Amino acid sequence: MEREISIIKLEPGVSQVIKSFLAAKGIRQPIRIDLNFSGCCDASLCLRADAILETDLTLELDGLTFVINPDTYQLVGEVTISCVDERGRKGFVLTSSKPVGEWDGFGVSDIKI
Repeated sequence: MEREISIIKLEPGVSQVIKSFLAAKGIRQPIRIDLNFSGCCDASLCLRADAILETDLTLELDGLTFVINPDTYQLVGEVTISCVDERGRKGFVLTSSKPVGEWDGFGVSDIKI
């Protein structure tokens, strides 16, 4: 029996926030979940508009296309995307089933273009 692998989960309301962001910027590309290396801290997860590569894992959720490199997926596991809009913190919060650092889920990310 084949089992479907869960790659990405969206918290309630996140897909609409992403769609609004993309529409405001005129972006029609898929959203890549990727690792971000700032040089001073542990790696963190980020979102960016990008093309689909032949080797990518892809997932359609709520009319959005998400992509992730298989090696990145093996490293981080399932990714949950939520959003926050509070004083001093506004953007998307990405957490993974296999945290990439001690600050996993604390950082806020925009969608990089």
